[in-house]
Amino acid sequence: MAQGRWYKLSAGDLPRHIFRAYDIRGTIGDEITPERVRLIAQVFATRFFNPSPKLVLGRDLRESSKALAEAAMDGLLAAGAEVWDVGVAPSPLVYFAIGRWGADGGLVITASHLPPDHNGLKLRSGDGPFYGDSLQELYKAALEPPQVRGGGRLVARDVYAEYFPAALTYLKLHRPVRLVLDLGNGASCLTAPALFERLGCKPEILFGEPDGGRFQGRGPDPLAEGALRALCERVVQSGAEAGLAIDADGDRLAVVDEKGSPISADRALLPLIREALAQGEKHFVSDVRCSRSTIRYIEERGGHLAMAKCGYPFILDKMRKLSAAIGFETTGHYYFRNPDIKFDDAVFAAALLVGALSRSQEPLSQIIASAPQFCTSDELRWHCDDAVKFKVVERLTEEYAREFEVIIEDGVRVEKPEGWALVRASNTAPEITMRWEGDSPESRDAIGQELQQRVRRVMDEVARNPQTTEH
Repeated sequence: MAQGRWYKLSAGDLPRHIFRAYDIRGTIGDEITPERVRLIAQVFATRFFNPSPKLVLGRDLRESSKALAEAAMDGLLAAGAEVWDVGVAPSPLVYFAIGRWGADGGLVITASHLPPDHNGLKLRSGDGPFYGDSLQELYKAALEPPQVRGGGRLVARDVYAEYFPAALTYLKLHRPVRLVLDLGNGASCLTAPALFERLGCKPEILFGEPDGGRFQGRGPDPLAEGALRALCERVVQSGAEAGLAIDADGDRLAVVDEKGSPISADRALLPLIREALAQGEKHFVSDVRCSRSTIRYIEERGGHLAMAKCGYPFILDKMRKLSAAIGFETTGHYYFRNPDIKFDDAVFAAALLVGALSRSQEPLSQIIASAPQFCTSDELRWHCDDAVKFKVVERLTEEYAREFEVIIEDGVRVEKPEGWALVRASNTAPEITMRWEGDSPESRDAIGQELQQRVRRVMDEVARNPQTTEH
């Protein structure tokens, strides 16, 4: 596509469904194409920034990302942007560059932890996320593209030279830690080994070679079922103190203890939370799926955990309001009150966790076991039409609020003496999602059975009464 020439696309040519809640994603070739990426980048730069914005551009290791980044660059230059190109980099390094260099915003070509046949864009406005309604505004704007500004400028810049010294400012080991690091053939292959080496740690590396985005070692998502099997086995075989796995674009972290047991994301940072509490920190933030194990651990030590709506913009917003030390999502995203790295950087979170382990006399499993123990279910997803899913949750909220204490930050979380149950309407799909927890396997199963029966009944009732389907 020639630079500076507009190709007006209809709604059919630019699928609305690829504009998700937090990013733009789809399958390569039929949903994500260079032409569409070029248009999106050009409209993004033209409609949402003053003339001649300074925007950072980066891409992950997927084979398709190079052509898509070239298309995005073409669109940004046609919009009159000064493009600071960092080349191949984990998503967190693009975020770091935006903040460190004072850019107006930026974008990353990546499909995050999705399979190899996917790709997309993550966008930033200033040093914060560009998401939600803004992405829908971008979609609408792309259907009526503006005139070309032209006059853009390309500058290649090295973010790695500034990232490593900045990250190491906040990292320290008190002793060597035996560690197995699973990089999943992802973009963190470019940062994690170098950062840990400079920190004085020499971890054993699994799947540490980029393979063009095929992710043949264990797949792009370390939280997928069975993905941690090789890491768990190697931790036990090698006598390591922990195993850490990072997703394809470097923002999700999964943790395995020295016994080779995976630790849920809402408990994995207990060593860091313990240190923060000992230093006088009081406030922490999680999404509404957090286990009572972590909540009570924090409360027993004089702290407070506040809940936010699922999704990183909401976690970050509540962290700012509370000046919270640490925030996290149960999907393995971790955030810290840090002037340089205030976003979900899995390598940085991994290094902070290893630092805490180096200062501990207890193994990781013992620290985790010191928290009250609860039995948590996996997340359950049921199809529910977009037209009714919010009404279903509204009805469930009304019912449960008559019987129990409820938290309505995101869906309804029902607090019971023996555990809790959560029902949410998915932000990204026609689904109802459920999770529950009990203080024993028996109470967990009873809570889950009651929840599913009630959700099924309410879904049927709402479906039978069309007058209740408006939201």
